[in-house]
Amino acid sequence: MTYRVVVGVDGSPASAAALSWATEEAGLRGAELVAWTVLDRPESRLAADTVGGQTSRPSSGESAGGYPVAIRQSHGDAGAELVAACADADADLFVVGSRGRGPLAGLVLGSVSRTCLAHAPCPVVVVRPQPEQPPSHRRVIVGVDGSGHARQALRVAAEEAGLRDAPLAVVHAVYWDNIGTELLTPTVEQLVEWGHKLVAVELAATGVTGTPVVEHGHATEVLVRHSADADLLVLGSRGHNPVAGLLLGSTSEHCARYAHCPVMVTHATGKRPAAGRAQAFMQGEVK
Repeated sequence: MTYRVVVGVDGSPASAAALSWATEEAGLRGAELVAWTVLDRPESRLAADTVGGQTSRPSSGESAGGYPVAIRQSHGDAGAELVAACADADADLFVVGSRGRGPLAGLVLGSVSRTCLAHAPCPVVVVRPQPEQPPSHRRVIVGVDGSGHARQALRVAAEEAGLRDAPLAVVHAVYWDNIGTELLTPTVEQLVEWGHKLVAVELAATGVTGTPVVEHGHATEVLVRHSADADLLVLGSRGHNPVAGLLLGSTSEHCARYAHCPVMVTHATGKRPAAGRAQAFMQGEVK
């Protein structure tokens, strides 16, 4: 089956960065690329101009990077429409800008981007605005904590590193609030040692090759710091609630907001069944 990448486009700098990243990812995978924009009302004619300006063509054609791209549009609530678009297109990956107030419905983390992270039926990549020529660090990092969703993230991160011929850093943060203040609390050295054992178990369980990075500190701080010299940070979700959607942890949401590189949030089983509006879209209940 053909791998399909869908990217949300709204004319903002973050949207342009998302389109650029999605184009590169599609090229690495030989995938289909679909640029999807959401209008706030059916009669708006901004979509063709906005998407055309960012992809170089007003309809299907080539992206700014010269990669073939199909352009689609719908109207309504941006978050719900983009989630439905992922289901409609059977997307394997969805890419969205971290924030932006373009001439179309803005893709703002905390609203549209967060909705997509919570409800999209596939892994989601959040991309922040980038310099005109963003540096290439040729390094992928993944956060692990011994959970099933982190193990799936490790597998995905290994695949992404392989696509880029880049080394994979497997990051685990250890932290204990009361180190040195209680009789039986572990030392930092013991925590780090246990962390290395955990990473070794995860690497053995998945058959992935990576460099363990175990540090004492809050997971969000450690991961954001390491993202400064990475091309991609991969994290797992905390699971899925049929009503609420993806259960975003504080770590994944914080990193999506503040990491210095694009952040991919995966699901424990890869692509997952669409829920809510996306399910209705697939069943023809939403036009």
